[in-house]
Amino acid sequence: MGKFFKPQYLCITSGLFVIPLCIYLLKLNKNKDESFLAIILLLCFIFSQIFWYKPINGSCIHKIDALITRITIVLFAIYTIFYKKLSKQNLVFYFLLGILALCAFYRSDFFSTKEWCSDGHLLNHGLLHITGLFAFLYVFV
Repeated sequence: MGKFFKPQYLCITSGLFVIPLCIYLLKLNKNKDESFLAIILLLCFIFSQIFWYKPINGSCIHKIDALITRITIVLFAIYTIFYKKLSKQNLVFYFLLGILALCAFYRSDFFSTKEWCSDGHLLNHGLLHITGLFAFLYVFV
């Protein structure tokens, strides 16, 4: 276990996913695709909260959370890149955000193989949640 960070701190960072959900709910011109993505993000939020409250490596809830997270990332990326009309500047920022997320994922995975829920693992995974927050905002803003 981490010395400075507790796994439950990741309930806070994944809790930030409610921000894009609130933006979606306040949005006047919703479409079916964004409504579907909001449901997927809500599932991602719920399972992340359940998992990080008591994270057990390889548990059933861990596997479900990982699957929903992967589906969420792929669907949001496809929608953002191919269906949103992003300016070139916003597209560059989105790809830079993706690179940052990949680095955080790699480092989180690296540290988790050394020690599950170590400070390095939790810090990088929290960063991954924060990059996810900004990536999810691209869909609803």
